[in-house]
Amino acid sequence: MIVKGHEVPITLLQLAALLNRLEPSHPQYQLISDELSIYQSGYRGESSLDYYLNSVDAKEQFILHSLRIAEHSTFQVDSLVLSPNFFLIIEVKNFTGLVTFDHGFGQMKRSINGEERVFKDPIAQVDSQVFHFQKWLMDHGYSGIPIETLVVFVSNYVNLTRTDGIEVDERIIHAGKFIERFQSLKQKYPHPLLSHQQLANLAYQIKNKNKPLHMDILKKYNLSARDIQPGVICQECRHLPMIRVHGRWQCPHCQNISRDAHINALKDFQLLFKKTIANREARWMLQVGDVQVISKLLKKEGFKFSGYKKDRTYYLNFNFQKDFDYLLKKENNSR
Repeated sequence: MIVKGHEVPITLLQLAALLNRLEPSHPQYQLISDELSIYQSGYRGESSLDYYLNSVDAKEQFILHSLRIAEHSTFQVDSLVLSPNFFLIIEVKNFTGLVTFDHGFGQMKRSINGEERVFKDPIAQVDSQVFHFQKWLMDHGYSGIPIETLVVFVSNYVNLTRTDGIEVDERIIHAGKFIERFQSLKQKYPHPLLSHQQLANLAYQIKNKNKPLHMDILKKYNLSARDIQPGVICQECRHLPMIRVHGRWQCPHCQNISRDAHINALKDFQLLFKKTIANREARWMLQVGDVQVISKLLKKEGFKFSGYKKDRTYYLNFNFQKDFDYLLKKENNSR
């Protein structure tokens, strides 16, 4: 039973919006582009494991995806399977190329197209997740339940290997081995430790504690508003900015006409800056100088507000999981 589905990482959306509004010549552009690619790959990878998870799903199991628990300490889990007999933490990797593990040094190296990049050993990741999850369970009155871990590589185009003389941890597997490994865990733990109701209560308790990460993305990359290109982006050709003409947005490059192209610019503002916006800030973001035009646009969208006249502030309430599909389209991630 799926208790919590996959979530688009807010950081992925922020990086996509940020990349759209940086000059390609900006010193941070390539770094942000690389980071975005990693988040996109990870998000696709987590979803691609669903085929195998669905094969082992059963009424007595509860599955939660995209978890971030932030209480006394913070930890993240790609997928968590709660069964009456044991719990399983799954770390998903969507890598291609040659991946080499060195557990002794706690690192993993990926080689692709002649380029190498070093990452943290995923075994160290899942061990840390177990430590924090065990502590969280004990703090909430649960103990004595085995917690198993698997690191699952989902791409068919990855070659997993090892540093000379060092065995690869058996918890690292290809996705095709997941069902077999899961069945072996069920055989390893044949006796239930929690009732169905206890398990259900725990699953929803964990779900309610989920706190998605929403960072100050500009601060992370040492950027400010001066680095951001304001304006309404054409959704047809990606030109920036569109021009406001007779109550519509017109692209000077491809001549595309839109009545609501400004909405995505306001969504970008929420991602990159904050969830409130004043008329002055909206004039800058949309590159429209007329106070009354901006006031009408903001009122038309039905945003809640506080304050009076020039001190009025509007509350942007776009849903990160429903309203940002335009940033998930591959062709729209850069201009």
